[in-house]
Order: sequence, then structure tokens, then C-alpha cells
Amino acid sequence: MMSFRYFSFAVYTAPGVEEECLSLQDGHGVDVNILLFCAYAGVVARIMLSAQDLAAIDREVAGIREGVIVPLRTCRRAMKQGIAALAREQAAEAKSLRDRVKDIELAAEYLEQDRLVAWLASSERGAADTSSAALGANIGLLLSGHARGGRNPPYPDNLARAALSRA
Repeated sequence: MMSFRYFSFAVYTAPGVEEECLSLQDGHGVDVNILLFCAYAGVVARIMLSAQDLAAIDREVAGIREGVIVPLRTCRRAMKQGIAALAREQAAEAKSLRDRVKDIELAAEYLEQDRLVAWLASSERGAADTSSAALGANIGLLLSGHARGGRNPPYPDNLARAALSRA
């Protein structure tokens, strides 16, 4: 079975996917790793997740997301804005520091992914009839948990296409 890390990288770097993911993250509070995991569970493992599964998954990674990833992301983004205000000599050094923070943030993202894979390995689920049905159900269920004003966030079509191409 294809590894989640390989799958998520291949899907995330496909055309239009990064933008969709960041829009869902910043505009609707969607955890991008969980979004990619929903696609992986549907397409690769052919597992249809339940609302209880998504709640368990969220609990599994909430600590690392809230305690490590979000603060690092906030720091990295603040640094990007602050670098523009620095003198040229300082900007290069500050950019190097920001790049190191980005690398640490990515390492924390991998820890979150490892926890998601461990959750999947410990769960006993039957395979869905089709990967496309499981993919759509998993992502739809995740997005319904992030609805605002009675409206679900937009469905990530580019992500779905990229995920299905990895099936």
C-alpha cells in the first residue's frame, strides 16, 4: 500500500491543490493533514470514515496541531511579514531563520501524519465498494463539520482529482 506521506505529497503538489487546501485551512479551519488523510483513507485504503472516526482522528492529532503546528505556522507567517521591514543585510538572515522554522513546522506535520497512519493501522474497517465513493463521503463528512452559516466549505475538486489519479 502506498504510504500516506508519499500520497499526501503527490496530491498536495498537484495543480491547484495547495491553494484549495490553504483556503480551506485559513477560511474554514480545516486541518489539511486530516483532509489529505480522508482522501488517503478513501482512495488508497478504500475506507469510508464515520463521524465518530473523524472525532477520534481529531482527538488523536489535536495536541500536536494546537500545541506545535499552529504556533509554528503563526510564527512563520509573522516572520514573513516582518522580513519585509528589515534592512537588506538583516533580511537574508531573517529569511534563513524563517526557513528553519518552516522545516520544523514540516517535521511537526509529519509527526501528525504518523499519528494518523497509526490510527488507521489500529482501526478495523471494511473496504468500501469504490474508492471514489469513499473519497467523496470522507471529504464531504469532514467539510460538513466545518460548515458556517449552514453552508459547507467548497469541495476541493482539484484535490479529489489528484487523489483519484493516485488510486
